[in-house]
Amino acid sequence: MRKSEKGQVIAELESMLEPRPHIIVTGYRGMKVKELTELRRTLAKLNAKVRIVKKTLFQRALGSDARSGLAQHMKGPVAITFVQGDAVGVLKEMSTFARTHQQLEFKGGWVESQLFDGAQVAELATLPPREMLLSRLAGVLSAPLSQLVGTLQAVPRDLMMTLQAVAKQKEEAAGAAA
Repeated sequence: MRKSEKGQVIAELESMLEPRPHIIVTGYRGMKVKELTELRRTLAKLNAKVRIVKKTLFQRALGSDARSGLAQHMKGPVAITFVQGDAVGVLKEMSTFARTHQQLEFKGGWVESQLFDGAQVAELATLPPREMLLSRLAGVLSAPLSQLVGTLQAVPRDLMMTLQAVAKQKEEAAGAAA
């Protein structure tokens, strides 16, 4: 590869790093081109792009960025997945793909501005989707409010029921006296 070609690849990688906050590094040793193409197509639907690049060029593109710690996870042939959007959904899809293609292994990743090793990335794949986590959080936050509303409604309801019971007793006492 010529120096000018290397410069173009580095520039392209740098442009991919800017808008894409999540990076997943996977090993693919032993996978066929057909299988990698299948993975690329599947992940493209989730707004992720899989690239196989020279490790040295990728490390140059990372520069002295905080993400440069990814270099320690780049041993052997690696594929870099750039994710725009929900990284957990992409990780779930990759994990599903890895069940049928044993050659695909998580080596590391940069997700939500944090560096993860391969085991941690695989653990992230087991998390529920972002929407589900947000709905759970909303449920947890709204539970005390709904209890407060129930308590506030109970006071006038109990007062009304007490007044009705007293009125009924007075009617019965007036009916018995007559």
